[in-house]
Amino acid sequence: MDIKEKLKVDVSDVSGEVPYSLEDYKPMLNEFKIDLMEPLLSKIRNPHPLYSRGVVIGQRDFGQIIDAMNGGKPFSVLTGANPSGRLHFGNKLFLDQALWFQKQGADVFIPVSNEETYVFKKAQSIEQSTRTALSMVIPNIIAMGFDPKKTHIFISTQTPKIYELAMLLSTKVTVSTINAIFGFNASTPPGQVFYGVVQMAHILLPQLKEFGGPKPVVVPIGIDQDPYMRLARDVAERAHMVKPSSTYHKFMHGLRGGKMSGSMPESCVYMDDDEEAARMKLGKAKTGGAGTVDEQRKNGGNPDVCNVFEYYNFHVAKDNEHAKQVWQECRSGKRTCGDCKAECVELLQAWLKEHNENVEKARNKMDKFLNLE
Repeated sequence: MDIKEKLKVDVSDVSGEVPYSLEDYKPMLNEFKIDLMEPLLSKIRNPHPLYSRGVVIGQRDFGQIIDAMNGGKPFSVLTGANPSGRLHFGNKLFLDQALWFQKQGADVFIPVSNEETYVFKKAQSIEQSTRTALSMVIPNIIAMGFDPKKTHIFISTQTPKIYELAMLLSTKVTVSTINAIFGFNASTPPGQVFYGVVQMAHILLPQLKEFGGPKPVVVPIGIDQDPYMRLARDVAERAHMVKPSSTYHKFMHGLRGGKMSGSMPESCVYMDDDEEAARMKLGKAKTGGAGTVDEQRKNGGNPDVCNVFEYYNFHVAKDNEHAKQVWQECRSGKRTCGDCKAECVELLQAWLKEHNENVEKARNKMDKFLNLE
């Protein structure tokens, strides 16, 4: 498909027809000068399933991260959270990668961008987004299993260090550069322009002297967030820092079609959904199956355009062989959509049950992670 005509992507919104295949993403990757991840896979020791299953498709300067991992050298990973509401499995993609990088030796930095939520009109006030951060977002992040000794979670407006760095970096970039990167104009609210500088401070924060000084930093993002990376890379060298690296994964589809959105409960499974909610949502999901069970048995289905198979491939398959088996059984007609949904629900419910138990435990140890003042 012509991705430019059917998919709208900017830092405030993604809408339209979300692609499934790498080929359909390539025009956008080329436009933003993002390199493919595939040529680097052989250099990564025991890559995360998101890499080996083709979910993470793009990268910029990821070679320096591979060198740091393979050489046991210091590096950090930064991934943020927008506290506009409950976290969903699209958000989990970022957290899964950050957790994997931590296991490879990285320190983890997670800004909770309550000011972004407000300036992009996803919350009525900064206070509201802060309450959401403390009650929903941060406990779910901690419950993923991060090491408190190597993890810094912070609420952006409550962290003076961020604003000190933002003010420093603001002197090293012009408004015309920011406008060119983001497509801003005279009608853009100043808060959105200012947030671009704050996000740049988030990205470059791990390179401050108190965190070990300049070093490689990787930021897992969706393509819609790439302008922030371009801005940070543009300024990094002038701030005597290493240009940050980034990885890019496919967008998850909404269960019933379109792009997954946290503002549409029917489109996604939330990380704190109960087991019954997961069953109901998966039961109504769009699949790549045939019109009838007989047709499916005879001709097979198409897992490559199936939103249920996405949950297998992105999240719940037990290992790469299991994901491959589900794909092959769907293609051959051995597996029907009912079979697939039933197994996926069972795996999702097991994950949600354990995660929700961990969320309750996480509420009692938030102070161990909110350690960046």
